[in-house]
Amino acid sequence: MDMTPGAAFAAIDGARAPLAIALAFALFASATPTARAQADPAAFPQRTITLINPNAPGGFVDIVARGIATVMQRQLRHPVVVVNRPGANSAIGTASVATATPDGYTLLLTSPAVAAIPAIDELFQRPAQYSLSQLAPIAQVTADPAMFLIHPSLPVRTVKEFVALAKARPADFLVSSSGTYGTTHLPIAILEQAAGIRLRHVPYNGGAPAMAAVVGGHATAVASAPSVAMTQVKAGRVRALATWGAQRVPAFPDVPTFRESGVDIEFTLWTALFAPSRTPGPVLDTLQAAVRAVVQDEDFRAAMARSLSTIAHLDGAAFQAHWQAEVKRIQASVRFIGKAAEQ
Repeated sequence: MDMTPGAAFAAIDGARAPLAIALAFALFASATPTARAQADPAAFPQRTITLINPNAPGGFVDIVARGIATVMQRQLRHPVVVVNRPGANSAIGTASVATATPDGYTLLLTSPAVAAIPAIDELFQRPAQYSLSQLAPIAQVTADPAMFLIHPSLPVRTVKEFVALAKARPADFLVSSSGTYGTTHLPIAILEQAAGIRLRHVPYNGGAPAMAAVVGGHATAVASAPSVAMTQVKAGRVRALATWGAQRVPAFPDVPTFRESGVDIEFTLWTALFAPSRTPGPVLDTLQAAVRAVVQDEDFRAAMARSLSTIAHLDGAAFQAHWQAEVKRIQASVRFIGKAAEQ
């Protein structure tokens, strides 16, 4: 038998090898459940989910986002935190989700503006801030007709009177919005085109500041979601002239639609949830199921009813078809408006 030091150590190492392998396997087995939970989409979620609202606090998207987060975290048993990331007419917050890790932990709740930004970048021949192909549609949550609001000092009571006065005194009409080509600018521009009027436009960083401008008398008119308009209309700080909906808003039965007022236009302010593209299918399935639970939750439904946000849930093939149609319609509106607004 070879009893040289080298052989002796080799023999000892050989005897220890099975024990070392067993210990290593035990450590691997004890560590893998956590690692596997982080990597396996079927184990989603395992930590806090961030829900990006690419608009300033206080607007209609913010109201829906916070309602979703409250209920969704109960469904998923992990925190869902709303983060407002406004700027560049929602492009900054949207781009942050489009380029986020596609694991389901960074989501976007947004409005029709999401479809407008790429068309605007193309219109002005500048680098795209994000591509719609970078976003995976999950579900539409709500849909509300925009409402046309004016400062009560304006001596008009109907759309017809507003149009006539706007044609006679175009320099006197200052219209605020949540941002150039944004969710509350597009319907105004559509009204201008249909009615043959031109209004001076001042963009603000969100729907709430745009509303505050009219309430404070710094602007003449604004387009707004019913959820944002309700308090100000009831308080008499603004006057509702019309709605862009196909039907009247139940909470404002005396406010006609634009079609009833002789202007054939329609525009809906919807909210929808998106994830980064390439997010695993099982994660998207979990999120879709969570949204289905959210829209059936009594607390969420009550919150939306209080804020006059209409639940209009769509997912799967129905939402995909609706989303594609909305992209075409919104981008066509941007091209129709052209470079009328400064960027």
